[in-house]
Order: sequence, then C-alpha cells, then structure tokens
Amino acid sequence: MNNTVPNSTVKSRNLLQGCLIFLMVILVVFILIWVGLICAGSYLIVGDRVILVDAIVVLSGDDGDRVEEAIKWYEKGYGKYFVITRTHTEDIGEGRTYSEMLMRIAIDAGVPADSMFVTAGESSSTIEEAMAVKVLAKQRNITSILVITAPYHTRRTQMIFNREFKDSEIKVLVHPVEDSWYKPLTWYLSTQGWRQTLAEYASLVLIWFKS
Repeated sequence: MNNTVPNSTVKSRNLLQGCLIFLMVILVVFILIWVGLICAGSYLIVGDRVILVDAIVVLSGDDGDRVEEAIKWYEKGYGKYFVITRTHTEDIGEGRTYSEMLMRIAIDAGVPADSMFVTAGESSSTIEEAMAVKVLAKQRNITSILVITAPYHTRRTQMIFNREFKDSEIKVLVHPVEDSWYKPLTWYLSTQGWRQTLAEYASLVLIWFKS
C-alpha cells in the first residue's frame, strides 16, 4: 500500500499555510498600527481633576466648543471669573472680533459681564497666551485657574502653562472639552484629526528641543 502524499497535495498545503501566515502577519501589523494610532491620540490628552478655582480660562481657537465647556463648569460654580484669551486672529468680519463673539456666547448663557476678562494684546501662540493669562492673574489677584482647551491641545497646554507659572504661586489646572470631535479611537478617520495630531506632535518636539 502506497502512503505517499501526492506532490500536488503537499504544495497545496504549503500554499495554504503560507497564505495563513501572510494573513496573520498582516493582521498583527494592522492591529499594531491601530493600537499605535489610538495611543498617539491618547497621549495628547491629559486632564486635571476639576476643583474650585478663582478663574476659568478659555483658550481661543475653535468655533465655540471651548467656551461652551467653560460655561458648563462656571454654571456649576467652579470659578468666580471667566477669562478669554485674545489672539492674533481676532477679526472675524462684520466689525466683530473673535473674543467678542466668545464673550457674547458666554453672556447669552448667563455669565455676568462684570465677571469676565479678556487678556491684553494679541497672542499668536499658546506660550503667549500663557504669558498674557499670567499677567492678568497677577493684576486681578487670581490664585488658581482652570484652563479649558481642545483635547489634542491639553498636553502641550499643560506643559507650557506649568513652565510659565512655575515661579508663581498660581495653581494651574488643565481640562479638555469633554464633548469633542477629537477622540483617541477615531481621530485618524478624518483629515482634520491627522492635521491636528501631526501639528501637536511637531509643536511638542519643538518644546522638548527648547527645554
């Protein structure tokens, strides 16, 4: 009785095994890339536990998500003052400025106008925003702040504000917009997500080199 397996059968088995190994490798690579993308998004997001502060600070830079988040915490009684940073992209047409638009959103939501402040000058970077907030905080005897910004911007914001305020007695907390489009699990599905993530990492690299 001949038990020899035909060459064609052996070749078929080898081909099948090769295909399975190839598919396994592709799957592992895909999973590693997917996990890496999630970790890349997650790394950018930090957030301090929110406690009572003297002022809630809104960093300019979006269409209103940050100010809405700040309003939420202000309405819950977590801050006495409401601060908006003025940037170099102030003019939004029709004789209006960006900071005025944010102030109007806050006032319409019930934030008292006499509890609101706008930083001096026109900041062109997060570093300049931190410096402007520090000046305002010292002028108003503010001893603690809660900085609200986009999720992808929180790590860099935390690094910059902690460095800028390290020689002061002002306590700095940073908190992300909670109901944001930017999420670790899905940021890579949009062009905007890639643009913001790559820009943040590029900025972080510059900060690390300058440190």
